[in-house]
Amino acid sequence: MIEWAKHNRITRRISLVTREDNHRAISLYKKLGFEAEGLVRNDTYINGVYYSTLVMGLLF
Repeated sequence: MIEWAKHNRITRRISLVTREDNHRAISLYKKLGFEAEGLVRNDTYINGVYYSTLVMGLLF
């Protein structure tokens, strides 16, 4: 998808979100060129625990 988006002459960015504690995913996204753009604190509630969401973006 990233390669297609780079060359389609329409897409200018890809955004994604992941939980702040998902270190393996964050590492992969950074290797692919994504950068952290913001943090939404305590926006997800799962089994009695609040988690923050990391917003990441890749600009072309």
